[in-house]
Amino acid sequence: MKAIFKGTSIDKCIDDACELFNIEKHDLKYNILEEKKILFKKKFVLEVTIPDNEKENKKNEVTSECKKIDEEVKNEEEDTVKYIEESVKLNEKQGTVKVKDGKIIVKNPQEDGDFAKIIVDKSIMLTLNGENVNGQVQVTENDKLKVDFEKVPPTRHLDISVSEEKMEAYISINYTPGNEYILKDCEEKNIVLLEKKVFMQKYSPKYTIEEIEQELSKLGIVYGIIKENIENCVENDCTNVLIAKGDEAVDGQDDILEYKFPIDEKFKKLVEDETGRVDFKSIGSVKAVKIGDIIAIKRNGNSGINGKDVKGKVKKAKPGKKIKIRVGQGCKLEDSNTVVATIYGKPCVKNNTFYVYKVHEVRSDVDLNTGNIKFIGDIIIHGSVKEGMEVTAGNSIVILKDVERSTIQATGDINIDGNIIAANIIGGGEDVNRLKLLENLTNLKNDIVELINTVEEIKKFNLLGDDKRDGEIIKVLIENKFKSLPKTCLKIITGITLIGDTNADKTIVPIIKQKLVGLGPITIKHYSELSKILDVLEYEIILLKGELALPVNLKMNYCQDSKINSSGDIIVAGKGEYISDIIANGGVYFLDEKGVARGGLIKAKKEIKCKTVGSIGGVCTKLMVEESGHIWAEVAYPNTMFVLGQREFLLEVPSKNIHAYIDNKGELIVDRLLL
Repeated sequence: MKAIFKGTSIDKCIDDACELFNIEKHDLKYNILEEKKILFKKKFVLEVTIPDNEKENKKNEVTSECKKIDEEVKNEEEDTVKYIEESVKLNEKQGTVKVKDGKIIVKNPQEDGDFAKIIVDKSIMLTLNGENVNGQVQVTENDKLKVDFEKVPPTRHLDISVSEEKMEAYISINYTPGNEYILKDCEEKNIVLLEKKVFMQKYSPKYTIEEIEQELSKLGIVYGIIKENIENCVENDCTNVLIAKGDEAVDGQDDILEYKFPIDEKFKKLVEDETGRVDFKSIGSVKAVKIGDIIAIKRNGNSGINGKDVKGKVKKAKPGKKIKIRVGQGCKLEDSNTVVATIYGKPCVKNNTFYVYKVHEVRSDVDLNTGNIKFIGDIIIHGSVKEGMEVTAGNSIVILKDVERSTIQATGDINIDGNIIAANIIGGGEDVNRLKLLENLTNLKNDIVELINTVEEIKKFNLLGDDKRDGEIIKVLIENKFKSLPKTCLKIITGITLIGDTNADKTIVPIIKQKLVGLGPITIKHYSELSKILDVLEYEIILLKGELALPVNLKMNYCQDSKINSSGDIIVAGKGEYISDIIANGGVYFLDEKGVARGGLIKAKKEIKCKTVGSIGGVCTKLMVEESGHIWAEVAYPNTMFVLGQREFLLEVPSKNIHAYIDNKGELIVDRLLL
């Protein structure tokens, strides 16, 4: 049997059903048939299923209970209606206020009703009976109400900005309307919130083209004005519209030298400046030219086109670099831009000066049949240079095959295509010996400066006692702290002898023998005598630097058990080197990806760039540059030593991407990754 239960909540209906049927809640089955909300109360109707064994006993009770619930709900509805009717009668007695067409209309209350109230918005100024009020106030029909609104006049704004380089000018225009307000209508209520609404908008007059041009003139913007963009801006708002643009300067093009003789391409991979342009110090050809052959042509650049900024200031173009070509022996200028050979020989250019050197060609090996070769110009050897032979050139040397246990010396570039075995190669001629002497003189100068400073400290704090004379102090320091100084002195004496410098032989050699080696320091009465030695050294250094010629390049493929020297750069274009001494006054560059530096010494002034250094077996390889230099290696194995100035670093583990240098704090830094 099913029964219907009504109540103000579901729980009440369930409780009534459980009480009527005398069963537990979890045994009761029901469905919600209806849910109503009558004003402030709710009404629920549930359909309850009654167990069969109690159907007849409970039927009458359920019907009676349902009638009871209906009566209760009916009574509640009647009470609610009565409450509403009484509330309406009460509201009719209250005072009211409304806003219509911007006017405030107030009605007073009846009998004991409440007066109407107005809530004033902050943006509205209300005067009640001559006094300013805000917030919530009570009003009557007799009150004098006056409403005012904040007046917002129309505005316009013009902004002109100029770029930092003064090449562009931009305009921004903004028009803001002025608003007139009235009260917003609202229905009649006891409490009303006064709100405003826009009644009318007024705009400022639009900017004219003449006004904008006047503003531009005040700012000094007189060039590149775009009138079309100005016309498009004056009617409506705009932001950062371009209205003036200057003309950029067009830099001139550099003069270009076009070489008409073949150059070894590998020399072009060497030194580049910051802009990526190759800086050829000395270029020689790889084969000879005939009389009348064009060696080079200069292509003229231009001076560029000047620009102008928006303020009319001229921006000068950077003119192209001019090249002034000159000619030396063996060539001439056919016109101002064309260089032509006048003899048969090898062309060469040094600092934009062209030469053609006479060529001595050897179309066989250099051996006992040809004898030693010495020539004032260029030498081209089509074969090999055999054991015990010497080749000396007044300019460059090209050897197309091998060099075995022999000596090669040139004042110009050296290019050896074959292998170098147990040979002595000198590029730059006497300049190599001068550079070595210059290096040793500089080292001695630095040692003496430090020696003077040390003596001053000892004397200042009386570290060795009052009975020690300056000469004795200097000798003790040389024997204990400056042990390398005597060796440097001996190298200087040897170097002076090699280059045949008679001036240095008369000035520096006697000073070294009398004051710096052996018992010479004891003869020094006062340490200020060392300052006089410094003056002599500095003078000789200046003379040597003035005698140095242009640095020359030395290019080779492979060397073993050899000594290689160059006054410029050394380029290893092939397999590399094995247990050799390679010394360059410029840089040392390994170009081949499979090039190996294995054993021996590689020394450069500026930089060393290697591919693979050392071996898995740990052969000792030393890479040296000056303190301001850099060393790069793609791969290096243990027992590779990096030396920068007086600082050393011994590699103990295989590494890659290595860069060794001295940082700003004077510390030796070796950047690397483990292999």
